[in-house]
Amino acid sequence: KIDMLFPVCLSFVLMVLVGVSARSASPSLVFPLQFSATVTITSHLIDESSEYPPKRRQMMIYYDYINKKARADIEAGYEAAKIYIRRYDEKKEYMVRLPPISDCKRSYLGEVMPFPDVEDAEYVDIDFVDGVECHHFIHEDHDTKVHMYMAVGDGSPVRLVQESATSEVEQSTEGDADIVYTPMLTYDYSEVTLEAPEDSW
Repeated sequence: KIDMLFPVCLSFVLMVLVGVSARSASPSLVFPLQFSATVTITSHLIDESSEYPPKRRQMMIYYDYINKKARADIEAGYEAAKIYIRRYDEKKEYMVRLPPISDCKRSYLGEVMPFPDVEDAEYVDIDFVDGVECHHFIHEDHDTKVHMYMAVGDGSPVRLVQESATSEVEQSTEGDADIVYTPMLTYDYSEVTLEAPEDSW
């Protein structure tokens, strides 16, 4: 099977982005099942001066749950000039390397496209991210927190921040020990289109 980006990084992006279930919070969130967006991923553990691995990656994501397919075009950073495609409708997945390499690898895709759903996201408040008014939600899973910032105007994603618990502990004002969470990855979304991607792949 192709050693693909989708099962790791991209699957996380899509699952968090498309389906946050805030059952006990207000406002509730309803997400589109078809969209495209430019995503810039920043690793907080890599130095700004690092050439390899690069601190940032940029990709164009196309997601279409209705027609059971997803695609990521890596534009900059690690794995630049590669395209990953998952066609759940055809049970095939592809990795395309652009010129000068110019090749394509195909493998069988036996998985059913999962309906993205993250349960128990807690509503925090209204926050501003780069001047955009956002609903701020947090999802906790064991030693990981994901902060989700969704535009108030149209519900489009603006930013996701993944944090992990560290071994450090700080004392709260009440004297209790609090776990310290460290930012690991930030996903910034731009040029978001909340409609079906063009049907050319």
